[in-house]
Amino acid sequence: MKLDFDWSDDGQYHQYCAHCRAETVERVYEGRKTYYFCGTCKMRHERSIVMDPAIKSWVASDGEYWHESVGVFVRNSMGKFLFFERTIFPFSLTVPSGHVDSGEEPDASAIRELTEEVGISGEEVIAIATEDIVGDSCRRGADVHRWHAYLLVLDKPLTIDVREEGENPLWLSLDESREKDLTYPVKFIVDKYSHELQRPVR
Repeated sequence: MKLDFDWSDDGQYHQYCAHCRAETVERVYEGRKTYYFCGTCKMRHERSIVMDPAIKSWVASDGEYWHESVGVFVRNSMGKFLFFERTIFPFSLTVPSGHVDSGEEPDASAIRELTEEVGISGEEVIAIATEDIVGDSCRRGADVHRWHAYLLVLDKPLTIDVREEGENPLWLSLDESREKDLTYPVKFIVDKYSHELQRPVR
């Protein structure tokens, strides 16, 4: 999304309506799903525009709003991968993922997101790829992300507890996942790096 309005660059947290750009947005819920209601245009939206100094973001010379994110493909001993349904935009199947915090290295973000989203801790991740993905729309208003993909190979069963922004965990092969509605960056990585995600790890 291009920031084509008079947004504040004061280093503070700001949240704008994705439609009218007013700073009158509040989070609302429909069942378990999260939306954003604007008190100015009286519309409910799936996303808003968030300027948050706590996460890595920048505005390019053409006005495009960028975020930096990570995602971890968790593979079990049967060669299947962990997915879950997002309850916040985009409402699709995803892997444990999220934005990189300011001052944080991507690998540290990946480990943090595993703990925050699915309760996996104390594991080592393997870097798979870093891609600038155009068309990856997030709930905070960016449509382009620098996305770091990681792999975690489990050598024993673990209890999966989807804690944030999701529900209904399931294990799928990559071929099975291609038949599902995946988030844009997850589909991008599955399509481009399936060999790397399935390679043996010693």
